[in-house]
Amino acid sequence: MDVSSLFYDFELLYDLSFLLYAKDYYDYRFSQYFWYRRGRPLKDEHRLRAFRIIKESPLTVELILSIVAVSSGAIWLIAQAIKKIGNWKLNREKLKLEIEKLRRESNLLSYDEKRARIEMERKLQERECLMIFNSLLRRLERNSIKLKDIDLTLEEFNDQNSR
Repeated sequence: MDVSSLFYDFELLYDLSFLLYAKDYYDYRFSQYFWYRRGRPLKDEHRLRAFRIIKESPLTVELILSIVAVSSGAIWLIAQAIKKIGNWKLNREKLKLEIEKLRRESNLLSYDEKRARIEMERKLQERECLMIFNSLLRRLERNSIKLKDIDLTLEEFNDQNSR
C-alpha cells in the first residue's frame, strides 16, 4: 500500500506541475476531482511513465517525463517540491546543474532561482491549486517509504517501439 501510495502521489505531483505549466492545459480548473484517477485530462503522450522498476533494496524507479514537462518549467515545480520535503535527500548540486542545462537549452527557464520560485507560487495561487500542492507535499512526506536519493537527469528516449 505504501509503495502504490508513493507512486500515485508522485504521479499527482507530476500531473499538477504539468497542468500548471503546459499551455495545452491552461483552461483546466483545479477542483476536488484532481485527486481522482481520471480527474486530470492529460493526453497520453504527456503522462508520466515508468521506464524501469527494479524491485531490490533499495527500490529503483526510472521515470520518463514528457519533453513538454521539461521545456515548460513543470520540472521546476517537481524539483522545488522535492527540496521542500524534509525527509527526502536530493543531490542538490546535480539538480542545480541539470536545471542550468535546461535553462541554456530551452531559453524558457531564463529566470533566476528567486524569480522562478516567485513565479511558481504565483501560478499556484492564480490557478487556485496551492492547497493541492501543499497537500501533496504532506502526503509524500508522511509516506512510510523514505526516499534515500533522487537524481534528475536528462536523456533522450526514443519511444517508437514501446507502444
